[in-house]
Amino acid sequence: MLYEIVMMIIGFILLIKGADFVVKGASNIAKKFHLSEMLIGIVMVGIGTSLPEIIVTVKSSMSGNSDIIIGNSIGSCICNLLLVIGVASVCNPLKIDNKILQIHLPISVFSILLLAIFCNFGTGHYGISKLEAYILLIFAIVYIIYTVYEGKEEIQENNNEKMKQMNFTWILIYVILGIIGLKFGADFVVDSAVAIAEFFGVSESIISITVVSLGTSLPEIVTCMIATLKKESDLAIGNVIGSNIFNICLLPAIGAIIAPIRYDLSFNRSLIFLLIITLYLLVFDLFRNQRKISKNHGVIFILLFCLYVSCLF
Repeated sequence: MLYEIVMMIIGFILLIKGADFVVKGASNIAKKFHLSEMLIGIVMVGIGTSLPEIIVTVKSSMSGNSDIIIGNSIGSCICNLLLVIGVASVCNPLKIDNKILQIHLPISVFSILLLAIFCNFGTGHYGISKLEAYILLIFAIVYIIYTVYEGKEEIQENNNEKMKQMNFTWILIYVILGIIGLKFGADFVVDSAVAIAEFFGVSESIISITVVSLGTSLPEIVTCMIATLKKESDLAIGNVIGSNIFNICLLPAIGAIIAPIRYDLSFNRSLIFLLIITLYLLVFDLFRNQRKISKNHGVIFILLFCLYVSCLF
């Protein structure tokens, strides 16, 4: 048990430094190539911080643990929306970009509905077949291509501002080291947390949707906190929405391509809850004109996440 606790602490350190390196590298790439930080947040940071989930998915699929794949996919998204955005907005109120409201959140809603249809009514008979897996994979790839195309047309508003930019080699080193730190940090935290949870006799499905999803979401939490403290709201929100779309589409797709995924209908409650909170963010602007997630909303999101986890046990 002492070994697991030590490895968990090491994992946290790697996550914090890894997230810091990724944010620095991503921000400098945005400035150097005049791309929007929202684009970098959605594509590079979104995929980078989703690496732990992807690694867990590959391991789980090869060992035949479908519950961990689906639970991690849905649980990580819920954790991102409630805990990550909640913690980030408590640090500093988050502004929601117009394009996130008009384009990326609707895509996120569609991806959730697509997964729900495949899992409940698809050809996999309460699971995901290889055909459906390839559809999800293509959807994710098209989304990435569209986001890159969209970002190239955007010129950063403070482009003329005098900024100290990194050499491209250093940017690459920062991003690579950051992603490596996030990957191994999340591995250490998740493996230690799962070992501790199993020691107390917690079931695999509960572990997947709570401990595993929380552990693999730690990169997003730390990345968003650092981005928010640096007044880079687009990077923070883009990271969350991008990670959610990748988690919903890529994780089940990768898992099902390796081996067909069986779907436990008990996950439907969590899937519906995920859809509701995503829709809430989508219609958020109808109730408030400032398009900001305040500190009070952040506290509510964190409390909702705690309530959600407590209801699972």
